[in-house]
Amino acid sequence: MFSFLAGLIFLAGLIAYLGLTCRYVLTQRSLQTPVSRATLIWNSLFGFVLTWLTVWGFIGLIDGGPFAPLAPLGVTPALVALSQLTLRRERTHAYLRTLEPRLRHRAEWGLILGFCVIALFTVEWPWSWAIGLFGPTYWWLELTLIMLATLFFYLVGRRHGEAAFPSLAFFAFIGIAQYFVRKFKNAAILPNDLLVLGTAAAVAEQYTYSFDPKAVTGVVLIMAGVYVLSLLHPSWSVQPDDKQRGNARRDGLMGVASAALCAVLVLVPNYMSLFQVQIMYWYSISYYEKQGFLPTFIAVWQDLPIHKPKDYNTEDAEKATKRLATAYEEGIGASHTRQEAVAQFDELKPSVIVVMNESFADLSDLDGMHCGYEGPQFFNSIDDCLYRGELFVNVHGGGTCNTEFEFLTGNSLGYIGAGKYPYSTFVLDPIDNLARQFGSLGYTTTAMHPNYASNWNRNKVYAAFGFDSFMDIDAFGGMPLRGLDGRKKMETPTGIPIFHSGVSDQATYQATLDLLAADEAPQFVFDVTMQNHGSYNQNNIPEDKLTHYYPTGTYENPSFAETPERLNEYLSCIEESDRALEWFVNELKKLDRPVVLVFFGDHQPSMTPDYNDAWYTNEDDLTHTQRVYHAEYVMWANYDVAGNSQSSEVRDTSCDALASIMLDTIGAPVSEYQEAQLAVNQEIHATNLHGYLGADGTWYTPDSESPYRGTYEDMALVEYLNFAEKL
Repeated sequence: MFSFLAGLIFLAGLIAYLGLTCRYVLTQRSLQTPVSRATLIWNSLFGFVLTWLTVWGFIGLIDGGPFAPLAPLGVTPALVALSQLTLRRERTHAYLRTLEPRLRHRAEWGLILGFCVIALFTVEWPWSWAIGLFGPTYWWLELTLIMLATLFFYLVGRRHGEAAFPSLAFFAFIGIAQYFVRKFKNAAILPNDLLVLGTAAAVAEQYTYSFDPKAVTGVVLIMAGVYVLSLLHPSWSVQPDDKQRGNARRDGLMGVASAALCAVLVLVPNYMSLFQVQIMYWYSISYYEKQGFLPTFIAVWQDLPIHKPKDYNTEDAEKATKRLATAYEEGIGASHTRQEAVAQFDELKPSVIVVMNESFADLSDLDGMHCGYEGPQFFNSIDDCLYRGELFVNVHGGGTCNTEFEFLTGNSLGYIGAGKYPYSTFVLDPIDNLARQFGSLGYTTTAMHPNYASNWNRNKVYAAFGFDSFMDIDAFGGMPLRGLDGRKKMETPTGIPIFHSGVSDQATYQATLDLLAADEAPQFVFDVTMQNHGSYNQNNIPEDKLTHYYPTGTYENPSFAETPERLNEYLSCIEESDRALEWFVNELKKLDRPVVLVFFGDHQPSMTPDYNDAWYTNEDDLTHTQRVYHAEYVMWANYDVAGNSQSSEVRDTSCDALASIMLDTIGAPVSEYQEAQLAVNQEIHATNLHGYLGADGTWYTPDSESPYRGTYEDMALVEYLNFAEKL
């Protein structure tokens, strides 16, 4: 309802804009002083924006919230007023020409500085609630970067305001893009996000691109920048005619120098050491707010290379690997239970099915969501599994590929470093992985993801990993059809059922069963599901499957970015996943062949940090953070695994160690690296970017003193040798 009313207000503004503009143009024509074509083009931008806001309002894409009524009432007259000032820009030009050169020079640079301040706000205002709170160093650093970039376009463009328009468009795009990334994922844009724009585009249709009132007011800032640029023109800013050629040459050189200085300022200084720009990747958005988007983004970009462990050398890393592997071989590897499992595996060669379930997490861990939520019932009731527990990961709300990378390769982002997406950054052909490992044992290996093959470069990565085949969206009949209302229909073109964001979990499980039925040889199937993918305001859950949980305090607490409706859309997806998992396990029980199932979630949904911050206060940062960076896993088999009681033993771990634990448990061969990893896992149960979980149940930061610091540093050497040195 509010959006429609906002649309009406913007429509009134559009009508006023058209009426005032036509009246002025006709009046000037009657006075034989027609408005120039350039002025009309500048002015038309305001008409375009008012039209867009009107349409956006009428189709329901203007959100309510704080200051909701004030946004359209303030934005509309401001845009109309700016449009009329722009229409009269030639009068301003005429006035400026009457000033003496010194005052004109000051006016020109004053307008440029004013534009750069406006551009800074177009970057920060739409998404940040802390603008103005970051220190003067960050203000001046960001403003300097914007100024240098703007001067390049302006001076090379011979002091035409329109030449500097690309800089305004670029900075406005940053602000809007960050607004949506925060809205959808509660995260900041990281440099590696630019490497996966194809993936972002592929899932873009899952989201609703609505603007809240604060973002709407940001439109005024953008258009104020348009007005200032319209005033910049060589008719009053250049020197007399006999010097124009020399001035143009000088301006061009100054513009190139500005670009070079901007590049030097970006590339040369270390932002973390020189400007004290900090970043904690577990909640990067807060650091972007405190320090400004551009300085923090550049600092993260500078932090992309994999850093060597202190005093690293290959010989020491090889010795550490051998020492840890020997500890495994003389301990766990020599145990009676392991030997029983090895003998059984050699005889049975069970198929191994891995399901990485999109956004699957048990939010009942958050005190039952303050509404009695008990989590996925079947998943929690499995009482004959090999292991189950919390699975600590390095992403939340997105970044599925990093959890996938850690599981398949056994390498932890905790050692590789934050802000990196190995699937998109590195050539992974030489990296050991689970697909190649099972392939060497005679297994047929299949990767499965019912979406575009290019998402996260999976088509290239899976080929590099040695998978025999990859079932992408085309294997499931193509992308889902859409009805006249824009919503997905409940089947793909070939009749494959879908749920919420794509092909249903159960459809992928049926495809897995079909693979098993078609080939009696042992198989390794890696299934990355799609149905639970965000966003969670698609309003496409069937009523009979929609949950109704309403956490106490949700409406009263303004810190909640997600409404209960979005929470229930997510929980409904989890309930559907739970039903599909129950069906799949029952089908696997019927098979007359041994099968191991590893099921885990890749990350929590983007909404959980808000609940975490609201409900858990006055606790240390590491404990607080790890509550968000974990999902759940279960390891199950349809046969009696030798040496394991299958009594649902809880074993919390991290994603990089999960495959090694599975291989060790079922008696499969393990590599020297995996032996070292399993030895470390006896002392350090889980590792991620934020710290490690010791056997004493305490979380430690990477740089803190702990009983396990030596083991942690040894594993850093081992992983660098196993991963970074092979790249």
